[in-house]
Amino acid sequence: MTSIRRRLIVLLVALLSSAWLMTALLTRYETRDEIDAVFDAEITQAAHILLGMARREKEEIIEHGGFNPPESQPYAQTMLYQVWDNDGIVMRSMHAPETPLIQNDQPGFQEIHYLNKKWRLLNEWDSHHTYHIFIAEPVATRAKLAQHISFQILLPTLAFFPILGILIWFTVRMGLTPLQRIRQAIVERNASRMDAIDLASVPDEVTPLAASINDLLNRLKRSLDSEKQFTGNAAHELRTPLAAIKTQAQVAMRADNDDDRLHALQQVIQGTERSTHLIEQLLILARVDPENAQNEMTEVELNQVIHKVKSDLTGYANQRHINIQCHCQTDLSVIGNRWQLEIVLRNLLDNALRYAPEHSHINIELTDTPEGIRLAVIDQGKGIDPDEQINIFNRFYRLNGTTAQGSGLGLSIVQRIIELHHASINMQQLANHSGFEVSILFFKKN
Repeated sequence: MTSIRRRLIVLLVALLSSAWLMTALLTRYETRDEIDAVFDAEITQAAHILLGMARREKEEIIEHGGFNPPESQPYAQTMLYQVWDNDGIVMRSMHAPETPLIQNDQPGFQEIHYLNKKWRLLNEWDSHHTYHIFIAEPVATRAKLAQHISFQILLPTLAFFPILGILIWFTVRMGLTPLQRIRQAIVERNASRMDAIDLASVPDEVTPLAASINDLLNRLKRSLDSEKQFTGNAAHELRTPLAAIKTQAQVAMRADNDDDRLHALQQVIQGTERSTHLIEQLLILARVDPENAQNEMTEVELNQVIHKVKSDLTGYANQRHINIQCHCQTDLSVIGNRWQLEIVLRNLLDNALRYAPEHSHINIELTDTPEGIRLAVIDQGKGIDPDEQINIFNRFYRLNGTTAQGSGLGLSIVQRIIELHHASINMQQLANHSGFEVSILFFKKN
C-alpha cells in the first residue's frame, strides 16, 4: 500500500536535493567564471609588467635568466612566460621552452597543452608592437580554487540536510493530521452509528473527500434503514401465509372426510402459491434496488417486450375472460434493461388483470410523443382513489377493501425500475370512471 506521508517526504527531499544540486552547479559555474575573470586580469597585469620590464631593462633581465612570480602568493603556481622581440627571445620563465609556446599570431586568451597540462595563455604585443609576450597559467589552479570556494559555500547547507529532513518529516506529519482525524472518525462509524463527519475543522483541500465520505455514509444509512424496514415487513408478510399453510395442513391431517381434507389441501396450495409469489417479488425487488443494482443498459425494442409479456399472461387473461389488445407503434426502442422492462410491464398488466372485471378489455398503448416514448396499460376497473395513490408505491401496501391476492410489492418494484431508467410514471382515472390508466414516459435525450 502506498503511503502518502512517505511519498510526500520522498518528493520533498528529492525536490530539495535537486534544488541543492542545481544550486551547487550554478555556484560552481559562477565561482569558476569569477575566478577566470580575476585570474585573467592577473595574467594581463603580469604581462604588462613584464613588457614594461622588457622595454627598460632588457640586458639585465637576460643576465639574470628570467623572472618568476613569487611563489608565496595565495594559490599561485609557477607561470610560463616568454617575451620576444625581433631579435628573438628576450626573457622567459624557468620552465618555459626556448621555442614559442604557440605557433599562431591570434591575440588574446586561448588554451594550450604543455608538459601534459592544460594552460590558459595570453598572447599580446606591447603598445609599440616591439615586444611580444606569451604568458600562461595552469587551468588546474583555477579549478582547484573554484572547487575549494564552492565547497566552503555549499558544505554548511549540506550539513543542514539531516535537520531539514527531520523538519520535513514533522511538517508532513502535522499537515496530514486532518486525514488522521478523518480516518479515526471513519473507524468509529458502524452499523449503529452513521452520523456525518464534522466538516468545520476539515481543511479546504480535504473537504471534497470528507463530503464524499459523508455522502457515502448517508447512502449506507438509507440502505441499512431500508433493509431493516424491508426485512421486518418481509418477515411479517411471510409469517401470515406460512402460518395459514401450517394451519390448513393440520386441518387436513385431522379431517374426518375427504371433502374437508380436499378443501384444506386447496387452501395449502393457495397459500403456497401466495408465498411463492411473495418470495419471487422480494427477490426481484432486491435485484432492482438502486443501492444494489448492477444493470447493463442496451437498446431494447419495446414491441418485443410487449409481445413477450402478453404471451406469458395470456393464460391468466383467458381464465378471467379478459381480452388484451395492443395499439402500438412499431420500431420504438429505448436504452434500458430488457429483463427489468419486462418486469415493469408484467406487474402493470398483472395488476390490471387482477382488478379489472371479468369479460372486459385491457389496452396496451405504445406511442412516440414529443416528450418521449409513452407506454400505457388501460383497464376497465374502478381504479385507485386519489387518496391512496400517494401510498400505492410503498412496499407491502394493499388497497383498502381489495379481495385480490397480491404481495403489495409490484408497484414498488415498478417505481424502482422506472427510477433506474430515468423515466416517469403517471396514473389517472378515466372520465366517468370508465377505467384506469397507468402510463410510463421514457424521456428523449437531448
